Amino acid sequence: MNDIFQVVLQTSLYATVVGLLILLLKGMLKNRLNARWHYLIWAVLIVKLLLPFGPESAFSLFNVMPKMPQTSIAEVYYAMEGEYEASIGADDPLPYAAPTREQIKAVEFAYLLEYLAPYIWAGGAGLLLLWLLGTYYFLHRKLRRGVLTGEERIWRVFKSSKTKMGVHRNIRLVLQDAVPTPALFGTIRPKILLPKTILNFSDKELEYILLHELAHYKRQDVLVNYLLLVFQVIHWFNPVMWYCFKRIRQDMEVATDERVLSSLENTEHKDYGKALLAVLEGFIAPSLAPKLLGMVDDKKNIDRRITMIKMAEFYKSQRRMVLGIGLVCLVLLGSVLLTNGQSKDNISKVSTKYNAEALLKYQTAYVGDNSKVVNLINNLAFADLRREVSLQTRQTPYGITVNYDFSTVNMDADTNQIESTFRSNAAIMFALIDNVDTIVFQVGGTGELTQSQDNQRYQYTRAEIQQNFDQDLREYSQDVQTFEDFLYIVQRSDALANGMNIKILVFPEKYALLMSSTPGIRILAESTGVVGKVRYSAETGGLFTWEVASGKISEAAQSLELPSGIPAYWSPATPGPGDEVTKAMDNKVNITLLDQQGQIIGEKLIHIQFDGSMYYTVQSSLEVLIGVASSQQSLEEAVSQAIKGRRGAYYSGELTTEGHLILQTEENNNNDTVKVYVLASVSNFGFENNIFTKVSGSGAIPTLIIFSKDNKGEYALMEYKVPLDGANYTKSIQEMFPSSLLNKVQNSHLYYQDLVKQQEEQAHAYLLSQGRNAPINGNRVEKQYPTNLSDKASGDLDYKFKYGLMGGYPRYLGTREVVENGIRYIYEFKQELRQNDSLLIFTKYKVDGTIVEKREYTANDIGLVEAGKD
Repeated sequence: MNDIFQVVLQTSLYATVVGLLILLLKGMLKNRLNARWHYLIWAVLIVKLLLPFGPESAFSLFNVMPKMPQTSIAEVYYAMEGEYEASIGADDPLPYAAPTREQIKAVEFAYLLEYLAPYIWAGGAGLLLLWLLGTYYFLHRKLRRGVLTGEERIWRVFKSSKTKMGVHRNIRLVLQDAVPTPALFGTIRPKILLPKTILNFSDKELEYILLHELAHYKRQDVLVNYLLLVFQVIHWFNPVMWYCFKRIRQDMEVATDERVLSSLENTEHKDYGKALLAVLEGFIAPSLAPKLLGMVDDKKNIDRRITMIKMAEFYKSQRRMVLGIGLVCLVLLGSVLLTNGQSKDNISKVSTKYNAEALLKYQTAYVGDNSKVVNLINNLAFADLRREVSLQTRQTPYGITVNYDFSTVNMDADTNQIESTFRSNAAIMFALIDNVDTIVFQVGGTGELTQSQDNQRYQYTRAEIQQNFDQDLREYSQDVQTFEDFLYIVQRSDALANGMNIKILVFPEKYALLMSSTPGIRILAESTGVVGKVRYSAETGGLFTWEVASGKISEAAQSLELPSGIPAYWSPATPGPGDEVTKAMDNKVNITLLDQQGQIIGEKLIHIQFDGSMYYTVQSSLEVLIGVASSQQSLEEAVSQAIKGRRGAYYSGELTTEGHLILQTEENNNNDTVKVYVLASVSNFGFENNIFTKVSGSGAIPTLIIFSKDNKGEYALMEYKVPLDGANYTKSIQEMFPSSLLNKVQNSHLYYQDLVKQQEEQAHAYLLSQGRNAPINGNRVEKQYPTNLSDKASGDLDYKFKYGLMGGYPRYLGTREVVENGIRYIYEFKQELRQNDSLLIFTKYKVDGTIVEKREYTANDIGLVEAGKD
């Protein structure tokens, strides 16, 4: 519903512009155009309403019109809420001052209005449509009481009028009391409605009236009128459109008069005008059926119609001039109003898909191989925008610089896509050019970007890209299959720098449906990064889950989304009726790792080959470990994995760590279920003030974890239970734990620092893997907040943070590092104390110091004011 309403709203906006310009032009031309051309000009508005999105043109008026915002109030509202809501579970939630009642009401009203707007529009359109249908229905019923006129005089005049107008179809004449003015009604079985007062008119006056209604029929004005009614139902909320439709109907009547006059002698023009005035004397606007086509529609329009009748001879004598002006008006209006603004090519249009075989042709050991290097670049994304290429071959580090011209590209899209694409290009070049150390992409002509992004440099080193892969980049170009898988990941991943350290554990290597030990090929994704869920998808065969303890198998599907650490199983059995088995020779399973916000942080692809008879074999490739039954080789590791699965309850960070102390374990008689009593702590780490510190997490939580255990010693999580909060905490502990453990459990805080040390060790290992040296702190770190702010300024600042208007900036004074789309950014908050106020400076920059965004606010007694604004 909302999508339809957005189209209607945009169409109505465009049509409003068209209608106002037509009204302006008609006002300027006025008597320079005859009635026919005044009416024909409205065709531009009708076409715009029917086809709001025309071809692009440099002459379009809509080139200078701002685009309608695509982000809804609801989306803005949720973005504003996002940062604060996410921090609620943290040890150090973002502080804020409560918004005023007026602010809350304004946001709630805006959100409610946006939510209800499509339904209000649909309801209004429905009510108007019902009213129109109802009035026409009741009019139709009333007309049943009307009679076909038997007046021989009227039929004689009508027959003569039809001959004069060139109408041969049978049209009924109905004497009735429902409509007090002559009118044309219906299209399938048209009839001319005549009030009984018509009997008092002379034959000549009667002829003019009938000629007018027959001219409406001849010109198909009834169909145009119905089309206008449809537009009025759709655009009922737009008063400009209602006024335009009224003017169209007025011009329709004047054009009909002109059509009648063309069938009369010049000496009869005055008599036709008198007949028009005679009908006007008894005119009463019909209340039952709106917008019927009658000889008199609006008393205010009569003066103009009489004037046009008087000028009929003048327009005949100036036919060529009128025709020329009319055609010029239609051509000009059509070219500027029936076209869309000329848009630049979207980034996706100039990007190309990578072709493994084409790229491998230009694999080379040396940067200095100019021919292969340039041809390689010409087969990468943004190749159409490439300009000069320069090679650094004289001394190390060996490098390549590629210049691009983005002046023809639409930069309204997410500009992070440019950086993501260049990073992918760099990864491919490092894989195919053995000795290149540095790659620079120089972008020019991006005038629509911010000044800091215009003429931007995107620089990548081999070491920087390499840290995201387990194997040397050059290993991925050994053969076409491996390189295709590499390209598949590079091309689809929105965060190349995040989650490429992935291993896929599969078991068994060879599978057949007759095997009873496993219902399919077990697939499990492992990553050192923070993973929320894993999405498994397959075009052939079926995917399902298997509860080892109960033996329960889920229904097969083409796609599954599972928590991190839960394996999926692939079987050649295709989901759906018939239990069909895939015979595809190459069966692909795509594994997508998602962060806690559902964003892609990495992907892998595995191939399962069918031998044509019975067996399906997993193809070996980099990062795919075949024949590994489980990644959880011990109970300790199973506990660790289960605790990390609780990460989503806290404010997200760059790394999830855990600490635990197993107090006791219990196995049932069959040794297939294990209860683990444990003190557990989970923390998310991130960089704050250059310290890799705990940004959110728990204390030492008494926890009961229950695993199922198969005959191979593999653990599968069955239940994760923590004590209830509040007054029920002590009672739930006593129910969960044996009495022998109650003393330790009730004093769990005494063990917290030991758990913190475990988490700090994991954080240290992570920093080593990233090649970074930084202080580590697993406890809450005290922070400094802005001082000497007025209550109003402090309230304004807190409001901005609460509703997410400050993005990733820290609430405290200092820095916070955030990885966005694979790029590490530093958000910094500074305060400069001055004599009468403070300057609050928010800066977002890359690790190399390139400033991406800068905001400055003056904080004084009147509140928070953006620097440079009153």
